[in-house]
Amino acid sequence: MNNKFCIAIHGGAGTILKSTMTEALQRQYEAGLAEALNAGYFILEGGGSALDAVEAAVTRL
Repeated sequence: MNNKFCIAIHGGAGTILKSTMTEALQRQYEAGLAEALNAGYFILEGGGSALDAVEAAVTRL
């Protein structure tokens, strides 16, 4: 069986203004989001449940 799936995460909705964010801080945020996304993706890719994938992603956010 060929299962197709996708995963999406939300980086939050807060009061961080882009004008006050340094490039280093932006890279740090993006790396954290990528880590969360990959954690969930690898669960799904390995045949894990959606619930396990969500848990893996959220715990890294």
